[in-house]
Amino acid sequence: MECKKLNIWTTSSFFIFLTYLVFLVYPIVTVLKQALIHEGQFSLANFVTFFSKVYYSETLVNSFKVSITATVTSLVVGTLLAYLFSMYDFKGKKFLQILIIIASMSAPFVGAYSWVLLLGRNGVITKFLTNALHLPAIDIYGFKGIVLVFTLQLFPLVFLYVAGTMNSIDNSLLEAAESMGSFGFKPIVTVVLPLLVPTLLAAPCLYL
Repeated sequence: MECKKLNIWTTSSFFIFLTYLVFLVYPIVTVLKQALIHEGQFSLANFVTFFSKVYYSETLVNSFKVSITATVTSLVVGTLLAYLFSMYDFKGKKFLQILIIIASMSAPFVGAYSWVLLLGRNGVITKFLTNALHLPAIDIYGFKGIVLVFTLQLFPLVFLYVAGTMNSIDNSLLEAAESMGSFGFKPIVTVVLPLLVPTLLAAPCLYL
């Protein structure tokens, strides 16, 4: 019986590893191979072409700008919401948590299409802002719009990760800090934040 269980787990692990090789490792190796081979020989000519053209270099810089900004804003929004949901009780808390979890489970294609329907040039929110409130529309196709969409799409992952850590923090640590004269925002900086640093550093890895 134990041998059968062992064989099942071994077989499952083998297929998972094989899937990992086929769908992740193989494409990466193929891209690297095509990048390092030029006219049938090993060469860095493709990289020279890439970095010598302004179009490609600006694209790379813009990608880094969007990635870094979206990561920071997602961490801020997700951490603040996690602190709010972990430390306070209010009406509709569970319902909002469910909505955040559902948002984190949505497929990227579904999320992208939803943002186009809501904030696109003919989106529902866009028409409401321009027609009803006479406000300027939010351009989701610019830098600010892309950062906004990425932030709203990725902060649920940070929220779930940080909320799990905050719920495991011993309340006696905060009580001890208050008994030693630490009140207001200071216990968050001196007690909570140091405990969250590993989580905050690991949370961006969920985006990969």
